[in-house]
This record gives sequence, C-alpha cells and structure tokens, in this order.
Amino acid sequence: MRIILIFLSFLTFSCVSKISKKEHSLYWHSQSAEYKALCIQAYNIAKEKLDKGLVMEYGKPIAIVADLDETVLNNTPFNEMLLEKDLTYSQELWSIWVNKKIATAVPGSIEFFKYASKRNVEIIYLSNRLMENYQPTKENLIALGFPFNDSTKMLLRSDSRDKEPRRNELDDYEVIMLLGDNLGDFHQDFFGKDNQGRWDATIKHKDDFGEKFILFPNLIYGNWEEGFEE
Repeated sequence: MRIILIFLSFLTFSCVSKISKKEHSLYWHSQSAEYKALCIQAYNIAKEKLDKGLVMEYGKPIAIVADLDETVLNNTPFNEMLLEKDLTYSQELWSIWVNKKIATAVPGSIEFFKYASKRNVEIIYLSNRLMENYQPTKENLIALGFPFNDSTKMLLRSDSRDKEPRRNELDDYEVIMLLGDNLGDFHQDFFGKDNQGRWDATIKHKDDFGEKFILFPNLIYGNWEEGFEE
C-alpha cells in the first residue's frame, strides 16, 4: 500500500511539474474572472477620468491614446498556440495571426470607446503592430464594433518600438489619457529600461497612474520578461 501511495505521489508531482509558468499565465488570462474584472475596473476608472476631463476647457480637441494588444484586443489564443506547438514568437507568425482578424475585445473596451466616441473624444490607436498589419487590424477593430472611420488615427510601427516619436505627432490634441498594458505605452522614461529602471520611473510618475495612465494586466508577455527563465 505504501509503495502505491509513493508511486501516486510521484505521478502527481510529475504531472504538476510539466505545467510551465507560461501555461499558468495563459490559463489566468483565458479563464480567471479576476483578469476580466481587472480589465473592467481599468475601463471604469478610465470612464470616470474621461467624464471629469469633459467638463474642463481646453484649447485643443480632447484625445485618448490607446495601445491595441492586450489593452483593446485580446490575443490569448495566439499565445496559447505558440505554447501548444512549442513555437517561439516571430513577426511572421504574428502577422499570420493578425491577418486572421480574429482577436477578441478586452473586457470593457468596446463599451468605453463607444462612450468616448459619442462624446466626440478623438480616439487614437497607437500600437507596435507593423504598418503592414494596418488593414487587417482596422478590419478586426471594425468587426468587433470599435469606433473607426476615415478620420481615425491609428499609428503603427515602421521602425523603432519606441512610441515617443509617434506620441510627439499629437501636439494638435489635448491628450487627457493613455491606456496600455506596458509601461512604455505611457512615457519614454520607461522605454529600454530593465525592471528596476522601470520601477524607478514608476515612482517618478506615480501620480499619473489611475489619472492619466490607465494600466491593464498582462501576465503573458512584456518587457518585464527580461532575465526570466521558463
């Protein structure tokens, strides 16, 4: 009997040990109510801040700048596919996924952007998807019901992943809010830094979080992975 128990314990441990850290993260994204609740909470905060901004007077049109992936669009199935097939992320594989136009909406996102659009707030999508991904990305957003018309700005990447130059193109707008899942979506102070440097920059900008910076959860990928081993 003791031998059987030892064998069963070993078998259980072996099965558990095969579950990688990445699988845990993906399961949390795809299954947990907490992930969805945090996204809705972020958009609730964004709506509250938007309402406050709308009653203020500005000399420029009001705008919101939003990252796309894991902020507006949910790409969990793509990352699950990489794990299942033991593949490493590549631009080629990513473009295949983007061209399918089947990313879903992050919880709370469609309602928020429709709300902002009805109040004549300029919505600017700013993503590190490549320019070659522009058309399928646009079609994916429209199919999901996100505001997108002929005047909508969607600033994708042509070379550098640093978003600051593209943010600097928005001087004609009063940007009252930035939404993203990566600290680099908010300010250049976060770009190219290790985790300690990003934390130092967070302390510097601490008053902006929950005010001008609205951060979304992403346990799947990001700059925080530097130095991380599976």
